[in-house]
Amino acid sequence: MADPVIVAPTAQHSASVIWMHGLGDQGAGWASHAPELKMPWVKWIFPNAPNRAVTINMGAQMPAWADIKGLSPEAPEDEEGTMQTRDMVHKLIASEVASGIPASRIVVGGFSQGGAMAGFACLTHEAPLGGCFVLSGFLAMKAKVGTMLTAGGKRTPFFQAHGTQDPVVPFFFAQVSAQLVQSMVASMEFKQYPIQHTSSVEELTDLRAFLVSKIPQAQAAPLPSNPEELSAKELKKALQERGVDTSDCLEKADLVNKVKSLL
Repeated sequence: MADPVIVAPTAQHSASVIWMHGLGDQGAGWASHAPELKMPWVKWIFPNAPNRAVTINMGAQMPAWADIKGLSPEAPEDEEGTMQTRDMVHKLIASEVASGIPASRIVVGGFSQGGAMAGFACLTHEAPLGGCFVLSGFLAMKAKVGTMLTAGGKRTPFFQAHGTQDPVVPFFFAQVSAQLVQSMVASMEFKQYPIQHTSSVEELTDLRAFLVSKIPQAQAAPLPSNPEELSAKELKKALQERGVDTSDCLEKADLVNKVKSLL
């Protein structure tokens, strides 16, 4: 399995989002959306699924978080593959926590099968997370997740979005999943759009609103009135906390002038 695609924050890093792709895709397939969401304080992590045989695609090998045996609420599930993916997501969360980002500032989500895995991973995580989003997806391990639900999972807010014209994951399947999640968590938002198995500008706008409400930008420290007394490193940090580009600052004087322009 390839390493995750990382889109680094361009301001002071204070939150992380783990975004899981759908069947047959790669992390890079969604990475382009990170800059569009305009959240410079966020580190975006796009994991890559390993290749495996997928039953619904006649056993063909492709990137998949688990085998998919069918796309109906009654279809059997690949419990082993799902648990392996859940553990991988929990390790990514633990790595972010170890780097200094609290669980309450970490959101996990995904598209289609990635959303299914994200929801299961969040519901079974010990600590409450900043949020979970499921785009054009469903809930994995639906028959067992209730017995595996943690106290942290109950407190993690959910955002689910789905196209009413989705021919891959039918809209009614998303409704069934949403009702199940709603019965388990304290906060659940479900939105529908006149789209197929894809995303839209309206959906991503709503997703951004959800993310900003759950992991808003940390309040930056007040700008100093005498920036000349700070080191170049301190000046650069103060500017980056506000999303100001410092790549064109070759000298400390350049940083000082940029700080003064914000006073």
